[in-house]
Amino acid sequence: MIADFHNDVLTKEDSPDLCAISKEVKSCVCAIYTGSRRWETVRGLAEKFRRKRKKNLFLALEDASYLNERNAEEVCAWKPVSVSLTWNGSNKLAGGCQSDGGLTARGKAVAKILAANGISLDCAHLNRRSFYDLLDTVGSVVDTHTCFSGVHSHPRNLDDAQIREIVARKGLIGIAFVGKFLAEGKAGIKDVFRHADYAVQKFGDDFFCFGTDFNGTDDLPEDLKSYGDCAALYEMFLKAGYPRSSADKIFAENLQKFLTKKS
Repeated sequence: MIADFHNDVLTKEDSPDLCAISKEVKSCVCAIYTGSRRWETVRGLAEKFRRKRKKNLFLALEDASYLNERNAEEVCAWKPVSVSLTWNGSNKLAGGCQSDGGLTARGKAVAKILAANGISLDCAHLNRRSFYDLLDTVGSVVDTHTCFSGVHSHPRNLDDAQIREIVARKGLIGIAFVGKFLAEGKAGIKDVFRHADYAVQKFGDDFFCFGTDFNGTDDLPEDLKSYGDCAALYEMFLKAGYPRSSADKIFAENLQKFLTKKS
């Protein structure tokens, strides 16, 4: 059974079946993506999740463009395990992967508040300038759903230097099941393995997990569209010579350990 660093179920559905999801995973980080939602709507979704959540489900916030020094403490009280400052574009906090801007003064201020409250800053979607600005500001980050430029070049993917920075600071990286991040053309389960294997062979098996992006993308590998399909991915690791102890870390234990620290 897999643990998931990024599922957009709270974004996609107004009344998600959290009970069903909790039975399919060891743990799952459920994200609220802001998009065109108002601050009050995000607040309502977060409060609803906190009332209905199961023990193995955790909250994350994606594209927290509403954050400022006045409401940051309230957001911290929701106890999200991670917060990303922007999406692909730029906002009043930072520059996304399709823009050139860096971390703003407001972005630096709220990042410091979040970090001081034990909330991880999620660098998914940040451009490289904002990525390094954020490292200079808080010192440690995670990336909940991404892939690797060393396997396939894409603006959303991390290069080796970025991976090295996250690993050096004991951060965690979730490998996404997003086709355009994984490969040119139609992606499959083998491409997910290729990205995971690339990272583990270079940087070890302590810093990687999966951040599926289920409910956040329609561009899923044709043979990896549900948690039930992940059993075949696990077997692929074993057939490639990974010991079960290593596969178990990547599939669940690394993320479980991270979430235990956040509880």
